[in-house]
Amino acid sequence: MQAEKIQFQEGVPYSIKVQKIENTPIHWHEDVLEIVLPIKGSVRVFEGFEEILVKEGDFSFVNNLHVHHITSSDNAICIIMHLDLNYFEKYFEYIKHTFFRSNLYEMGSSKSVSTNFDDEIRKGYRTRFLNLLASVFLDILNNESMAENLIMDSIYQLVASIVNDFLWVKFMRDNNKPVTEVQLNRYLRIIKYIRENYEKRITVEDIARREYITENYFSHFWKDFSFFSFKDRLNYERVIMSEILLLGTNMSINAISEKVGFSDVKYYYKHFKKWYGTTPLEHKKRCMEYMEKGTCVTRLSMWDIKDLLEDFIRNFILKEYAQNNIWNTSYLFDNFVNLKYLYKLDKKIPQRGSRNAVVNILDPANFKEIGDKVFFNWQNIDMLVNFSETSEFNLDIKIDCKLLDEKLYEKAINTFLDSCLLRYRLVTMEKWKFLITYNSEDTYYVANTVGDIINERVPKASVTYFFEI
Repeated sequence: MQAEKIQFQEGVPYSIKVQKIENTPIHWHEDVLEIVLPIKGSVRVFEGFEEILVKEGDFSFVNNLHVHHITSSDNAICIIMHLDLNYFEKYFEYIKHTFFRSNLYEMGSSKSVSTNFDDEIRKGYRTRFLNLLASVFLDILNNESMAENLIMDSIYQLVASIVNDFLWVKFMRDNNKPVTEVQLNRYLRIIKYIRENYEKRITVEDIARREYITENYFSHFWKDFSFFSFKDRLNYERVIMSEILLLGTNMSINAISEKVGFSDVKYYYKHFKKWYGTTPLEHKKRCMEYMEKGTCVTRLSMWDIKDLLEDFIRNFILKEYAQNNIWNTSYLFDNFVNLKYLYKLDKKIPQRGSRNAVVNILDPANFKEIGDKVFFNWQNIDMLVNFSETSEFNLDIKIDCKLLDEKLYEKAINTFLDSCLLRYRLVTMEKWKFLITYNSEDTYYVANTVGDIINERVPKASVTYFFEI
C-alpha cells in the first residue's frame, strides 16, 4: 500500500481516466483532490474511516492525503478526475489543507450515502457541479483546437465551486446558516495550522493567541462551526495522518503514535478506535487481507463511453433541470449544446469592443408560470453565469416588464433573486447589470418597483431602465 503519483502534464492541472471497477488498490495521493463519478452502476468509496455509497449519477470527493479505495459489485464504470492542488493554491490559498465532501456527515456513523440530503440549496450546488463536469467531458471529446481553452475555463469553475459549495465543514452543519467570509477564513487558517503542526502540542490558548481573540470567543466560534470539540478535531487529524504510516511503513504503533503527536500511545489507540471502530493493528490486518485478494480495474477511454456520457447527461443532469418535466429534456440538451457552441464561437472569433451575454429571464424559454408558482430555466442561467465567471464578457440580466403578470411580478423577481443568492452568492450578482424594460405607463411603474426590489436585495448591482417600441 503506497502513494499513487499522478503525472500532470505541464500547464494542465487535471487528469481524467475512465475505469470499469471491481476493486481498486488501497492508496493515497499527495497534493491532489480526486473526484469519483460513476456513470454506470454504483460504487463504494472507502476514505479514511468512512464508507460512502456513491450512486450512479452522483459524485464524491477523495481528499488530499486520505487513504482510500473503491469497490463495486456490478463492475461500475467511473470517470475519475484528479486536480493538481499545487496549481490551484495560487487562486485558493487553503485548498491543500481543506477537506471537501458532497454529502452530509452522519454523526456517529462510518457509513453514508452520497444522496443523504434533500434541501434545495445543496441539490442546486450538486446539479450545477454536475453540469460543469459534463461540460468538461464533452469538451474532451471535441477535437477542435479551442477545446483545451474551454476545458481550462470549466476546470477553474469546477474548483471554485468545490471551494465555495463543498467544504467539509458546511456538510457538518445541520443548517444552511450563512457563514461570513471573515468567519470562514478564520476557520480555514486554523485548519491549515493544524494540518501543518499536528505532530506538535497545540492548545486552544495557542490558537486564540494566533487569532488575537479570547479563548472564550474561540470556543463559541468553534462550537458554531463543528460537531466536534477542537481537541477532537486535532486528534482526528493525527489519526487520519497516522493511517499513511500504518499502511505504508513498518513503523511500530508506539513510533507512529509519537510521530503524529500523541503524548501517550493509549491516546492513539483511544482516538483511532473512536473513528475507525477498531485498533490500528486490526485495521492494518483488514487492509492487508483486502490487498491479498487482488484488485480488478479495467481502463477505458472517453470515446468508449461517449454514448453512456450523453445518456448520463440526459438522465441525471438534465432531469434535475427539467424540474418534474416543467422543461423538456430534449430541448435542454439541444440548448446545452447550442450554448457551448456560442461560447466556443465567442472565444474563437473575438468580438470588437466589450462583450456581453444577455439572458432574458422572463422569456418563455427561461420562465414559466404554473398556477401561482413560477419556474426558471436554471440550466440556461447556470451556464451563462459560469461562462461569465471565466471569460471577458459581462452578464446582463434582462427583465421585460411587459411579460410579467401584474399579480405575480414581485413573487417572480423575489424568487429569482432568492435562488440566485443561494446559487451564485451576492459577490457574483454584484457584477451583473440588470436591464429593466417597459413599454407603457403601467409597465413603467412595474419597472420602478422591480428596480427597487433589486436595489434592496443587491445594493451594489447596476440597474438600467429603458423602453422598447
